Amino acid sequence: MEKWTIEASERSPLVLLDRQESILKLEGRSYPEEGMDFFDPIILRFKSLQNSETPIRTIHLRLEYYNSATTKALSDLFQALMLAKNAGHQVKVIWEFEEEDDGIQEDIDMFIETFDLDFDVRYTNFS
Repeated sequence: MEKWTIEASERSPLVLLDRQESILKLEGRSYPEEGMDFFDPIILRFKSLQNSETPIRTIHLRLEYYNSATTKALSDLFQALMLAKNAGHQVKVIWEFEEEDDGIQEDIDMFIETFDLDFDVRYTNFS
């Protein structure tokens, strides 16, 4: 499995897990009706890769909007990314969001305080 993709829908983001590029990318809007039913397979696959010799080292988020289930999933993914860091790999989180989105900024600040990861926060425009 070099690449694994879930196409975006109206309520769920594009998910791209690229082992060769060592990245997990989530992009779009994320408020699936059964949030953890959507995210559980992603988290399980990600965690299994984090226990390998070639873990995923980058999570790239470009989420225009997301709900609390997504926040929980992000926490689980960051926790798994810490496994790679603790094994000596350079890891980072790239997070793109609109500058005036105070809610997402608060979440980013919370995650930065909670997880000892390199956060590369960037402003973007979704329109």
